[in-house]
Amino acid sequence: MIWLFDLDNTLVDRDDAFAAWASDAVREAGGTSADLAAIVAADDGGFAPKRDVARVIVERIGGDDDLDAVVSRFRQGILDHVRVYDGVLDHLDVLRGAGHPVAVVTNGISAQQRGKIERCRIAPHVDAVVVSGEEGVSKPDPRIVEIALDRLGVGDVDRREVWMVGDAAHADVAVGRAAGTRTGWVSHGRTWEGGARPDVVGPTAREVIAAAASPAFRRV
Repeated sequence: MIWLFDLDNTLVDRDDAFAAWASDAVREAGGTSADLAAIVAADDGGFAPKRDVARVIVERIGGDDDLDAVVSRFRQGILDHVRVYDGVLDHLDVLRGAGHPVAVVTNGISAQQRGKIERCRIAPHVDAVVVSGEEGVSKPDPRIVEIALDRLGVGDVDRREVWMVGDAAHADVAVGRAAGTRTGWVSHGRTWEGGARPDVVGPTAREVIAAAASPAFRRV
């Protein structure tokens, strides 16, 4: 099998990293728990426009009116706090040790996504990294899956042999479906509400991998 993994909130805990930075920023500014809640809500799991998030930060705790500067600060804060989920790198090594190619397929700007990968030391545990900001195409556009498969040297593989695993229904599951791959959704305890369920649902990437690698999903 071939494995394509989202990065944020699939391999690394991006949301906790943002919340940790925001907590520090609110405390330093003398803000309140309501300010922190508003800032975290505005972030929308990383999917909100970054300048909109920066605007809420300035409204709630003051500081620099240069929204781009605020964006730069919270991006750096995420890099300072981000960590890989426990056990994920071991699971990637097991997959590769069994001869399964593994790639990261992530939306975002190059410096930020590469910075997370470097801080969390993910690169030695995968065979390729595809960042939307470097390719000019983002999930859920299936072309990004084709780029990843080409990088892995398996562009002609039966798409039923490919797993796209991630936490975002509208990006990760959607891109897998558009590209004809199997799909694994990292739920983090949420209930699936996106119509037809993915092939596998689990609360963590580790549990999705375990289910997807089971005999039930081997070559058909």
